[in-house]
Amino acid sequence: PRDDFKARARVLADDFGWDVTDARKIWTFGPDTTGANLLVDQTKAVQYLNEIKDSVVSGFQWATREGPIGEEPM
Repeated sequence: PRDDFKARARVLADDFGWDVTDARKIWTFGPDTTGANLLVDQTKAVQYLNEIKDSVVSGFQWATREGPIGEEPM
């Protein structure tokens, strides 16, 4: 249920003990939006966060695709 954020949040909460609010704030998966790495927004009351979201997601995708050492994907 990667496309339906409510269904995904319910599965993560029921099966893996996630907080539903946190599970609904998953921004992307990486690398290439299909990997096992998650970028989760756990900020509280941060202004203008949506203005930088695309840049943060792009950086996350790049980092998970290239890897931390030796260009090995995460």
